[in-house]
Amino acid sequence: MDIRQLRTFVTVARLASVTKAAEALHVTQPAVSAQLRSLEEEIGVRLLSRTTSSVVLTQSGEALLARAEQAIESFGDFVHAARALRGQIDGRLRIGIVMLDPAVLRVGALLGEMVAAHPGLKIDLQVGRTSWLLDALRSAEIDCAMLVSKRALPNVRTLVLDHMTFRLVVPAVWADRFESASLDQLSTLPWIRMAARSGHRELLDEILDGAGIKPIETVEADHEQLMRSLVAAGVGVGLLREALAQEAGAAGEVVCFGEHACTTQLVFAWPEGRDEDPAIQAVLDTLRRIWSPDSAT
Repeated sequence: MDIRQLRTFVTVARLASVTKAAEALHVTQPAVSAQLRSLEEEIGVRLLSRTTSSVVLTQSGEALLARAEQAIESFGDFVHAARALRGQIDGRLRIGIVMLDPAVLRVGALLGEMVAAHPGLKIDLQVGRTSWLLDALRSAEIDCAMLVSKRALPNVRTLVLDHMTFRLVVPAVWADRFESASLDQLSTLPWIRMAARSGHRELLDEILDGAGIKPIETVEADHEQLMRSLVAAGVGVGLLREALAQEAGAAGEVVCFGEHACTTQLVFAWPEGRDEDPAIQAVLDTLRRIWSPDSAT
Protein backbone atom coordinates (compact mmCIF):
# COMPACT_ATOMS: atom_id res chain seq x y z
CA MET A 1 0.00 0.00 0.00
CA ASP A 2 1.21 3.51 -0.77
CA ILE A 3 -0.09 7.00 -0.27
CA ARG A 4 -1.30 7.25 -3.89
CA GLN A 5 -3.81 4.46 -3.31
CA LEU A 6 -5.24 6.23 -0.25
CA ARG A 7 -5.35 9.56 -2.09
CA THR A 8 -7.20 7.92 -4.99
CA PHE A 9 -9.71 6.31 -2.64
CA VAL A 10 -10.41 9.57 -0.80
CA THR A 11 -10.73 11.57 -4.03
CA VAL A 12 -13.19 9.10 -5.58
CA ALA A 13 -15.20 9.00 -2.34
CA ARG A 14 -15.41 12.80 -2.17
CA LEU A 15 -16.37 13.26 -5.83
CA ALA A 16 -18.47 10.07 -6.10
CA SER A 17 -17.07 9.59 -9.60
CA VAL A 18 -14.12 7.79 -11.11
CA THR A 19 -14.15 10.17 -14.07
CA LYS A 20 -14.02 13.32 -11.93
CA ALA A 21 -11.41 11.76 -9.67
CA ALA A 22 -9.24 10.96 -12.69
CA GLU A 23 -9.47 14.59 -13.81
CA ALA A 24 -8.66 15.89 -10.32
CA LEU A 25 -5.66 13.57 -9.99
CA HIS A 26 -4.47 14.15 -13.57
CA VAL A 27 -4.45 10.44 -14.40
CA THR A 28 -6.53 8.17 -16.61
CA GLN A 29 -9.75 6.47 -15.50
CA PRO A 30 -8.17 2.99 -15.84
CA ALA A 31 -5.35 4.14 -13.56
CA VAL A 32 -7.87 5.24 -10.92
CA SER A 33 -9.73 1.93 -11.18
CA ALA A 34 -6.45 0.02 -10.92
CA GLN A 35 -5.41 1.94 -7.79
CA LEU A 36 -8.77 1.26 -6.13
CA ARG A 37 -8.70 -2.43 -7.07
CA SER A 38 -5.16 -2.81 -5.80
CA LEU A 39 -6.03 -1.13 -2.47
CA GLU A 40 -9.10 -3.27 -1.90
CA GLU A 41 -7.17 -6.46 -2.74
CA GLU A 42 -4.34 -5.52 -0.41
CA ILE A 43 -6.55 -4.81 2.62
CA GLY A 44 -9.14 -7.46 1.79
CA VAL A 45 -12.03 -5.04 2.20
CA ARG A 46 -14.41 -3.64 -0.40
CA LEU A 47 -14.47 0.15 -0.05
CA LEU A 48 -16.63 1.36 -2.93
CA SER A 49 -19.73 0.19 -4.72
CA ARG A 50 -19.88 1.14 -8.37
CA THR A 51 -23.06 1.72 -10.36
CA THR A 52 -23.54 2.81 -13.93
CA SER A 53 -23.87 6.44 -12.89
CA SER A 54 -21.93 6.87 -9.63
CA VAL A 55 -19.66 5.43 -7.00
CA VAL A 56 -20.77 5.15 -3.37
CA LEU A 57 -19.01 4.11 -0.22
CA THR A 58 -19.68 0.70 1.25
CA GLN A 59 -20.20 0.44 4.98
CA SER A 60 -16.53 -0.48 5.38
CA GLY A 61 -15.55 2.42 3.12
CA GLU A 62 -17.49 4.86 5.29
CA ALA A 63 -15.76 3.48 8.40
CA LEU A 64 -12.27 3.84 6.85
CA LEU A 65 -12.64 7.14 4.95
CA ALA A 66 -11.84 9.38 7.93
CA ARG A 67 -8.79 7.27 8.77
CA ALA A 68 -7.59 7.46 5.18
CA GLU A 69 -7.93 11.26 5.28
CA GLN A 70 -5.96 11.39 8.54
CA ALA A 71 -3.25 9.19 7.03
CA ILE A 72 -2.94 11.54 4.03
CA GLU A 73 -2.74 14.56 6.34
CA SER A 74 -0.09 12.88 8.47
CA PHE A 75 1.91 12.04 5.38
CA GLY A 76 1.72 15.69 4.31
CA ASP A 77 2.95 16.79 7.71
CA PHE A 78 5.83 14.35 7.41
CA VAL A 79 6.82 15.70 3.99
CA HIS A 80 6.65 19.33 5.15
CA ALA A 81 8.74 18.54 8.23
CA ALA A 82 11.32 16.68 6.13
CA ARG A 83 11.58 19.58 3.68
CA ALA A 84 12.01 22.01 6.57
CA LEU A 85 15.00 19.98 7.71
CA ARG A 86 16.77 20.21 4.36
CA GLY A 87 20.12 21.86 4.79
CA GLN A 88 20.26 21.16 8.50
CA ILE A 89 23.53 19.80 9.72
CA ASP A 90 24.13 16.84 11.99
CA GLY A 91 27.31 15.76 13.71
CA ARG A 92 29.76 17.48 16.00
CA LEU A 93 31.65 20.76 15.67
CA ARG A 94 34.52 21.67 18.01
CA ILE A 95 35.19 25.41 18.20
CA GLY A 96 38.27 26.79 19.93
CA ILE A 97 37.88 30.14 21.68
CA VAL A 98 40.74 32.48 22.58
CA MET A 99 40.84 33.69 26.17
CA LEU A 100 39.06 37.00 25.70
CA ASP A 101 35.72 38.16 27.06
CA PRO A 102 33.06 35.95 25.37
CA ALA A 103 30.77 38.98 25.07
CA VAL A 104 33.43 40.79 23.04
CA LEU A 105 33.77 37.73 20.82
CA ARG A 106 29.94 37.59 20.43
CA VAL A 107 30.02 33.90 21.26
CA GLY A 108 26.48 34.03 22.64
CA ALA A 109 25.08 35.47 19.43
CA LEU A 110 26.98 32.91 17.35
CA LEU A 111 25.81 29.91 19.36
CA GLY A 112 22.27 31.27 19.66
CA GLU A 113 21.86 31.35 15.89
CA MET A 114 23.70 28.08 15.28
CA VAL A 115 21.65 26.11 17.81
CA ALA A 116 18.38 27.52 16.49
CA ALA A 117 19.24 26.85 12.85
CA HIS A 118 20.97 23.48 13.29
CA PRO A 119 19.56 21.63 16.32
CA GLY A 120 21.12 18.38 15.14
CA LEU A 121 24.65 19.81 15.34
CA LYS A 122 26.45 19.18 18.63
CA ILE A 123 28.84 22.04 19.38
CA ASP A 124 31.79 21.85 21.79
CA LEU A 125 33.51 25.05 22.93
CA GLN A 126 37.11 24.73 24.03
CA VAL A 127 38.86 27.77 25.51
CA GLY A 128 42.62 27.92 25.21
CA ARG A 129 45.77 29.87 24.47
CA THR A 130 46.43 30.89 20.90
CA SER A 131 49.39 28.52 20.68
CA TRP A 132 47.19 25.60 21.71
CA LEU A 133 44.42 26.65 19.32
CA LEU A 134 46.86 26.67 16.39
CA ASP A 135 48.31 23.28 17.32
CA ALA A 136 44.82 21.86 17.89
CA LEU A 137 43.73 23.01 14.44
CA ARG A 138 46.70 21.28 12.86
CA SER A 139 46.17 18.06 14.81
CA ALA A 140 42.38 18.09 14.21
CA GLU A 141 41.60 18.30 17.93
CA ILE A 142 39.32 21.20 17.04
CA ASP A 143 37.58 22.03 13.77
CA CYS A 144 37.85 25.82 13.85
CA ALA A 145 38.77 28.66 16.19
CA MET A 146 38.26 32.30 17.08
CA LEU A 147 41.63 33.85 17.88
CA VAL A 148 43.67 37.05 17.80
CA SER A 149 46.36 37.33 15.13
CA LYS A 150 47.37 39.52 12.23
CA ARG A 151 49.92 37.14 10.78
CA ALA A 152 49.24 34.75 7.94
CA LEU A 153 48.74 31.35 9.54
CA PRO A 154 50.25 28.35 7.70
CA ASN A 155 47.74 25.88 6.27
CA VAL A 156 44.88 27.82 7.82
CA ARG A 157 42.14 29.90 6.25
CA THR A 158 40.92 32.96 8.12
CA LEU A 159 37.99 35.34 8.09
CA VAL A 160 38.62 38.74 9.66
CA LEU A 161 35.87 39.56 12.14
CA ASP A 162 37.11 42.76 13.75
CA HIS A 163 40.12 44.97 14.42
CA MET A 164 41.24 45.34 18.02
CA THR A 165 43.44 47.99 19.61
CA PHE A 166 45.57 47.21 22.65
CA ARG A 167 47.16 49.69 25.06
CA LEU A 168 50.24 49.49 27.20
CA VAL A 169 49.20 49.95 30.84
CA VAL A 170 50.95 50.40 34.19
CA PRO A 171 49.60 50.05 37.72
CA ALA A 172 47.72 53.14 38.81
CA VAL A 173 50.07 53.47 41.82
CA TRP A 174 52.95 54.04 39.37
CA ALA A 175 51.24 56.87 37.49
CA ASP A 176 53.05 59.78 39.18
CA ARG A 177 56.45 58.14 38.87
CA PHE A 178 56.17 57.55 35.13
CA GLU A 179 53.89 60.32 33.92
CA SER A 180 56.49 61.64 31.48
CA ALA A 181 58.83 58.67 31.37
CA SER A 182 60.04 56.99 28.22
CA LEU A 183 59.68 53.34 27.32
CA ASP A 184 63.39 52.95 27.95
CA GLN A 185 62.89 54.10 31.55
CA LEU A 186 59.84 51.86 31.92
CA SER A 187 61.87 48.87 30.77
CA THR A 188 63.76 48.83 34.08
CA LEU A 189 60.56 47.64 35.81
CA PRO A 190 59.01 44.17 35.65
CA TRP A 191 56.65 43.43 32.74
CA ILE A 192 53.97 40.78 32.45
CA ARG A 193 55.26 38.09 30.10
CA MET A 194 53.03 37.26 27.13
CA ALA A 195 52.55 33.65 26.09
CA ALA A 196 54.61 32.56 23.11
CA ARG A 197 52.88 32.41 19.71
CA SER A 198 49.98 34.51 20.95
CA GLY A 199 48.35 37.60 19.50
CA HIS A 200 49.41 39.48 22.64
CA ARG A 201 53.00 38.42 22.09
CA GLU A 202 52.89 39.73 18.50
CA LEU A 203 51.75 43.12 19.73
CA LEU A 204 54.16 43.37 22.64
CA ASP A 205 57.09 42.46 20.38
CA GLU A 206 55.95 45.18 17.99
CA ILE A 207 56.15 47.75 20.80
CA LEU A 208 59.43 46.48 22.23
CA ASP A 209 61.17 46.07 18.88
CA GLY A 210 60.05 49.55 17.86
CA ALA A 211 61.57 51.03 21.01
CA GLY A 212 64.63 48.79 20.85
CA ILE A 213 64.23 47.62 24.45
CA LYS A 214 64.11 44.27 26.20
CA PRO A 215 62.56 44.58 29.64
CA ILE A 216 62.56 42.01 32.41
CA GLU A 217 59.46 39.85 31.93
CA THR A 218 58.23 38.05 35.02
CA VAL A 219 54.82 36.38 35.42
CA GLU A 220 53.26 34.95 32.24
CA ALA A 221 49.57 35.52 31.57
CA ASP A 222 47.36 34.95 28.55
CA HIS A 223 43.89 35.76 29.94
CA GLU A 224 42.88 39.40 29.74
CA GLN A 225 41.09 39.57 33.09
CA LEU A 226 44.09 37.92 34.75
CA MET A 227 46.34 40.44 33.04
CA ARG A 228 44.19 43.27 34.35
CA SER A 229 44.36 41.93 37.89
CA LEU A 230 48.13 41.48 37.76
CA VAL A 231 48.77 44.99 36.48
CA ALA A 232 46.34 46.48 39.01
CA ALA A 233 48.15 44.62 41.79
CA GLY A 234 51.48 46.18 40.77
CA VAL A 235 53.03 42.98 39.41
CA GLY A 236 54.23 44.73 36.28
CA VAL A 237 53.55 46.53 33.02
CA GLY A 238 50.98 44.86 30.81
CA LEU A 239 49.00 44.99 27.58
CA LEU A 240 45.22 45.26 27.60
CA ARG A 241 42.50 45.52 25.00
CA GLU A 242 41.66 49.24 24.76
CA ALA A 243 38.07 48.96 26.03
CA LEU A 244 39.25 46.87 28.99
CA ALA A 245 42.12 49.29 29.67
CA GLN A 246 39.63 52.17 29.76
CA GLU A 247 37.35 50.21 32.08
CA ALA A 248 40.25 49.39 34.42
CA GLY A 249 41.41 53.01 34.23
CA ALA A 250 37.97 54.31 35.22
CA ALA A 251 38.07 51.90 38.18
CA GLY A 252 41.41 53.40 39.30
CA GLU A 253 43.33 50.19 38.70
CA VAL A 254 45.63 51.02 35.78
CA VAL A 255 46.85 53.94 33.70
CA CYS A 256 47.53 53.87 29.97
CA PHE A 257 51.20 54.57 29.34
CA GLY A 258 51.38 57.51 26.95
CA GLU A 259 49.92 56.90 23.50
CA HIS A 260 51.48 53.49 23.05
CA ALA A 261 48.93 51.38 21.22
CA CYS A 262 48.89 48.69 18.55
CA THR A 263 46.19 47.04 16.48
CA THR A 264 45.56 43.42 15.60
CA GLN A 265 42.74 41.30 14.19
CA LEU A 266 40.11 39.00 15.63
CA VAL A 267 39.80 36.16 13.14
CA PHE A 268 37.86 32.96 12.62
CA ALA A 269 40.22 30.23 11.46
CA TRP A 270 39.72 26.79 9.94
CA PRO A 271 42.03 24.29 8.21
CA GLU A 272 42.66 24.50 4.49
CA GLY A 273 40.71 21.87 2.63
CA ARG A 274 37.58 22.21 4.74
CA ASP A 275 36.01 25.11 2.83
CA GLU A 276 33.14 22.91 1.70
CA ASP A 277 32.44 21.43 5.13
CA PRO A 278 28.74 22.19 5.81
CA ALA A 279 29.33 22.89 9.51
CA ILE A 280 32.21 25.29 8.78
CA GLN A 281 30.11 27.02 6.13
CA ALA A 282 27.24 27.37 8.61
CA VAL A 283 29.53 29.07 11.12
CA LEU A 284 30.95 31.35 8.42
CA ASP A 285 27.49 32.39 7.25
CA THR A 286 26.44 33.14 10.83
CA LEU A 287 29.61 35.10 11.59
CA ARG A 288 29.17 37.20 8.45
CA ARG A 289 25.71 38.18 9.62
CA ILE A 290 26.91 38.95 13.15
CA TRP A 291 30.11 40.79 12.31
CA SER A 292 29.88 42.03 8.69
CA PRO A 293 33.61 41.32 8.50
CA ASP A 294 36.05 43.35 6.49
CA SER A 295 37.56 40.59 4.42
CA ALA A 296 38.36 36.92 4.00
CA THR A 297 41.87 35.69 3.30
